[in-house]
Amino acid sequence: LFPYTTLFRSENSLKDKDIIYLVYRDKKIEGFLSFKINHYLHHDRDTGEIVELVVFPEKRSLKIGKQLIEKIARNKKFEQIELSTSTYRKDAHRFYERQGYEKLHYNYTKDLDD
Repeated sequence: LFPYTTLFRSENSLKDKDIIYLVYRDKKIEGFLSFKINHYLHHDRDTGEIVELVVFPEKRSLKIGKQLIEKIARNKKFEQIELSTSTYRKDAHRFYERQGYEKLHYNYTKDLDD
């Protein structure tokens, strides 16, 4: 990461498969990535899933999101890394495509009543 930021990996009170990376400066969080490791029968190796990637708007030109994604991509034990994003988030789509991610499938959701 850039010299002015610090990367922090938190595993306290999280499930074994959950990882959170924080980027902060001057005791203020500038962005974070939450990540999950999945074990699927139809894959030869584990896969990773970016659950959330958030960089505060005033920090988005500093390449923090790119650094966070590159950090997890360096882990060679994963067969692939996937994520989902809302259809209306066009800037996010462009960002992920610039990082080499491809749109390969659809994600369907259904709200369940209590």
